[in-house]
Amino acid sequence: MQIITMNLGELDTSCYLLVSDEGNAAMIDPAGECDKIIEELSRNSLTLTKILLTHGHFDHTGAVAELKEITGAKVYIHADDECMLNDTIKNVAYLVPGYTYKPFEADVLLSGGDMIFLDELEISVMHTPGHTKGSVMYFVNNSVFTGDTIFEGSVGRTDFYSGDIKAQRETLKRISALRENYTLYPGHGGATTLEDEKKYNMYLGSSNMYDMF
Repeated sequence: MQIITMNLGELDTSCYLLVSDEGNAAMIDPAGECDKIIEELSRNSLTLTKILLTHGHFDHTGAVAELKEITGAKVYIHADDECMLNDTIKNVAYLVPGYTYKPFEADVLLSGGDMIFLDELEISVMHTPGHTKGSVMYFVNNSVFTGDTIFEGSVGRTDFYSGDIKAQRETLKRISALRENYTLYPGHGGATTLEDEKKYNMYLGSSNMYDMF
């Protein structure tokens, strides 16, 4: 397994190419700049077969329409965020003046507990509502692609369409209860570990800021 990190799009989103031993790839959250993604695939002789979305905000989906058209890769997203794919209010693209968002359709609608297979790689889906109703994290081996559910030292905001601070609180409790020290690859910023987030992220761990509510 190989993980290639790319920072793309209007908000410098952290995007990831997950690569199997056979040279097939899944793109996680292609935020924008499709040409750079195609160049990276070509440079590494990779075949893109899947596009995995952690949620429906434009800064995680901006290159999907073009990338899907060029590669034929199948698009995966949780069913609860499908409505964002063609709605610039719900996916908050309207907040960026002059930005042109290209709508698209998903091929596979996910639920929590689903499994996705990329050759030898088994990718499990954890439903993590809070930032959006359909936010998910993707687990593969000891790595977790967290989208905007959790960042180094912080978590995603809940004041956009379908955000829910109460749901986020329950999601973070479930994440805190995970025992393995996963490497976390968030949608913005650099990689971290679950162990470090339990120690230093005020939203996680045995005592967190939500305990004050």
